[in-house]
Amino acid sequence: MIIYLVRHGETDWNRAGRLQGQTDIELNEKGREQAAKLREKLSGVELDAAFSSSLARARQTRQIILDGRNIPAWDEPLLKEMNFGQWEGGMLKEIRADAAHPLHDLFEQPGRYAAPQTAESFADLYRRTWEFMNEKLRPLETAYHHVLIVAHGGAGRSILNPLADVPVARFWEKPMGNCAVARIALENGKFRLLEYDPGTTFASGKIGILGAE
Repeated sequence: MIIYLVRHGETDWNRAGRLQGQTDIELNEKGREQAAKLREKLSGVELDAAFSSSLARARQTRQIILDGRNIPAWDEPLLKEMNFGQWEGGMLKEIRADAAHPLHDLFEQPGRYAAPQTAESFADLYRRTWEFMNEKLRPLETAYHHVLIVAHGGAGRSILNPLADVPVARFWEKPMGNCAVARIALENGKFRLLEYDPGTTFASGKIGILGAE
């Protein structure tokens, strides 16, 4: 199985620098254009199944990518973005600048982050996204050949980082722009990272390897 792990397209909150988390924000015009470009890029891939987070911005990205294809597709709550609790909607720039903010370490020192009440921990995020990978996707290895997964910046990294040997302490290290794509192999029950495009070169048709500029 070859898995195409995609981050959703842009939203107005992305553009403004607001924390979205599990707040259900839809794609903006640019986000729809990004998804349409990705659809063109993936037009030669015979996708035969698709999953996305159940949040609107991921579902809409999936729907645009799959336009014209008649394949099974599912909304998956386990792929939702990390829950940032009562601080969703806040400005990321302000959170990162305020050492006393409850979410400051989440972004500045993720290895030390202790989730406050109402927010989700890294352990909980990894648990649920890998529950999807191990318990829902892995059993489908012989059923489907090319599978699309549309998730989010945090949820996507929780899948991608372990495959790239990136520890929680460097959780945000790898860039993951809107409509970034990772290609992952599932073979004999094991996941392996093949390629990664952080989202800055995809429109040109160039696929970058993980960690490349």
